[in-house]
Order: sequence, then C-alpha cells, then structure tokens
Amino acid sequence: MNNDRSITDRHQYVTKTLLSQGPLMQIIQNPNYLPTAEQILILSKYLANTVQSGVEGSLNIITVENVKVLLEFVQLRSPLTLGELLTALHVLETLLRKCRQKNDNTVSAENFGTALVCIFIVTLKFLRDIPYRNSWWAQKFNMNLQTINESEVVILQLMDWQMWMSDKSFIRFYSRVFRL
Repeated sequence: MNNDRSITDRHQYVTKTLLSQGPLMQIIQNPNYLPTAEQILILSKYLANTVQSGVEGSLNIITVENVKVLLEFVQLRSPLTLGELLTALHVLETLLRKCRQKNDNTVSAENFGTALVCIFIVTLKFLRDIPYRNSWWAQKFNMNLQTINESEVVILQLMDWQMWMSDKSFIRFYSRVFRL
C-alpha cells in the first residue's frame, strides 16, 4: 500500500508540474525523470495491450514480460526518460491508428520488433538534439542498417510525418497510461 501511495504521489507531482510550469520538455528530457522499475512494468503492460489489440496475430508473441525485457534492454543501452518512453508509446498508438484508418497491414506481429526499434529512433530524433545514429541501433539490436533506414521512412509515411503532440495531449496520455 505504501508503494502504491508513493507512485500516486509521484504521478500527481508530475501532472501538477506539467500543468503549473508548462515546459513539457522538462519531463521529456530531464535525466532525473528516468522511469522506475514499477513505471517500466506499467509501460510494458500498456504497450503489450496496445499491440495485442492493434496488431493481428500478436497475442501469443507480444507479452508483458517480453516487452518489459525489451524496455529494460533499451534502458541499459540508451536511458530514455519517462517522457521519451511515453512519447514513443504515443507514436506507436498513432501509427497503429493510422494503419487501421488506411487499412494498411504493414506493421505485423512478425516485424513488430523492427517497428518498435524504429519508433524509438524517430521519437528520439524528434525529441533530442543529438540522437543516436541508426547504425548505433543496428549494432545494439543486431539488425540490418538498411532495414532500419527503410522501416523508419515507412513508419513516418504511415504516420503522415506527424510526431508532435500538445502539452495537454501529453498530460491526457500520461494520465491514461498511469490511470490517474
């Protein structure tokens, strides 16, 4: 119970900070806003549910546990802030929604890992002044660089190159993910 209370307090603090100070970039880029293990678990559940409901055939492939392992792996190699992870999840939701609207099955259970790595790539390119190069991601995830480059462009095209979200949208998304 004590732990639940501290998480609620932390989320209320973040929401109040966002509303009172306004600078969304503080939570997105401030290295002090790295997600806790408990937040990683919540993000893993949200991501797994989003994918399972939005990507055909992913129910047995994309589990909370393997998403958690992936997020922990990413955190060890490239610590993403809580805001960056939330933005990446929002990009994923946008991508899946756009695919449904366009009746496009490009993102599948078989290529979802590549798609997720590319979502991290485009999110960090959008948010950071100096993001990691695609070759860095290819090396860390043992992926083909050309596949990453091509997949990145396909994802951005499917999303109509729309990455931006307002502060209010971010706060609503944050509240939905953490069910505040």
